[in-house]
Amino acid sequence: MDPLEKIAPRSEGFIDWGDAYQRVERYFCALHIQDRLLLSQLVAKILSRAAERVEPSGKSPSVLAMEEAKKVVRTWFAEVLEAAGVPQKEIGAQGRLALFLADMPTRWQGEFLHPGPWPQEFLDSMKNTFLRTGPDFSEARMIPRKIDLGPVSAVADETWRVIDRWPFVGALVVWTIYIGIFGLVVYLLR
Repeated sequence: MDPLEKIAPRSEGFIDWGDAYQRVERYFCALHIQDRLLLSQLVAKILSRAAERVEPSGKSPSVLAMEEAKKVVRTWFAEVLEAAGVPQKEIGAQGRLALFLADMPTRWQGEFLHPGPWPQEFLDSMKNTFLRTGPDFSEARMIPRKIDLGPVSAVADETWRVIDRWPFVGALVVWTIYIGIFGLVVYLLR
């Protein structure tokens, strides 16, 4: 029995399957798969795989469909990159980036999610654009260090401490400075 037959238009879950269809279609559109026929075939394939799992898992069709879509895309990336001779560990984001940099959606859209063998030019392009994240991850520690701002900050800090200890002296100093500046301005403008 075709799993898609479980998705009957008059069934209770038909609206949920419509939502699942839209999500998977948008996911593939985000990967720049624009050909409507190819897009419909790929979405039907994903929904068929999700329909096989819906009853035993108890998850919603949308969740299952997106799980299947990501799984299929990840598996396809692994197969393509393995065929291209690229050793990989985690390829999700890097595979998508290689896909765009190799211009797969424009040049080899028909190869997307289809089993190999793939054209050698496509494999070479995917291999050349597959980016590595750089050196392996290494744990680093950051130890906080005191910032040295020189003698000016030390004088300013000591001044504020004095003003905090004797607020009357602080107010007297501040007003003396204001009056001195005001007197200097009056002297210069007369």
